[in-house]
Amino acid sequence: MIRLRLAHSLRPRAVPQTQPIPPLAEQLREECEAMARFALHHGLPVTPELIAQLGALIDGQTSAHATPHHALAAIHRKLAAAIAPATPQAVTLLDAQHRSDHPFPWLGPVPLIRLLTSAAIVFLIAVIATGMSPDVSSANIDRGFLDSDGAPLLWNTLFLLFCAGLGASFATLFQAHRYVAASTYDPKYDASYCARLILGVIAGLILVEMLPAQVFDRGSMHSFGKPALAMLGGFSATAVHRLLQRLVDALETLVRGDRSADTDAAMQAYRARAASERTQWQSELAANLIELQQSFDGTASPEAMRKRLADFTRAMLAASDPAAAPPPSLSAGGPSKE
Repeated sequence: MIRLRLAHSLRPRAVPQTQPIPPLAEQLREECEAMARFALHHGLPVTPELIAQLGALIDGQTSAHATPHHALAAIHRKLAAAIAPATPQAVTLLDAQHRSDHPFPWLGPVPLIRLLTSAAIVFLIAVIATGMSPDVSSANIDRGFLDSDGAPLLWNTLFLLFCAGLGASFATLFQAHRYVAASTYDPKYDASYCARLILGVIAGLILVEMLPAQVFDRGSMHSFGKPALAMLGGFSATAVHRLLQRLVDALETLVRGDRSADTDAAMQAYRARAASERTQWQSELAANLIELQQSFDGTASPEAMRKRLADFTRAMLAASDPAAAPPPSLSAGGPSKE
């Protein structure tokens, strides 16, 4: 009997399985906590009752499954309105990154900012390192692709690429940091920032090596060197795209011919037709007014005069609509005599 009891006591007991936490309830709880901390840290106008209700919902539960979802969703809506224009997603992400132990917090609060900051530092070091080479000089850079070869061409091309990358990383880092500072950052756009960085490097190289130098002779950029142009091209890849699009439009105009003459001729024909229609309408209006004046004789009754004025008004309204039927003749149905 004692052995049976001992065996029963030593038998491994089944661990009670807890119910899984619903993802939506967990998201509501985390975002509400993050938004409440954000509102308290920044002194936003949030009612104390709302914070107390949120604390009671969080502290009085053992799992998120026991949370009243309706009350938590209502608190979430009020907190989201209180922290606007900041978004709950950005506030929650920044709060989680702030409370995590990252080895390099000075690089940025989110992974994208840390990546762009690291890229900017790498490009800056690369510009300095390649600039120390004796092959990188103003004379070798001005020679370009077609008049240079070998190691000097490689070093000067790398130097220009790193200059373009430095400008592109600065532009993307500056733009992304604005959204992070405003707490409107959305991680789904991380890939677009990486694409802008790559496009900036390509745009800087196109601006200094692929485009003819005569493009910048008339502007304020004629005194800029190739490193400065590469950095500007990397900083604003959209400007390089507009410049290339303008060159493409000029080429299409050269091939197809200038269509501005046809446009001017069509506009002049339209204006002449409109002037002719306006003159014809004024002539018809004058004739109708004369006919109306002649119909008002001493024998016309007030009722007939009102009817004639109403017919004239309807005729004018119908004349203003091109799709309407032609106005009725004012001479038909003369005034009845008493």
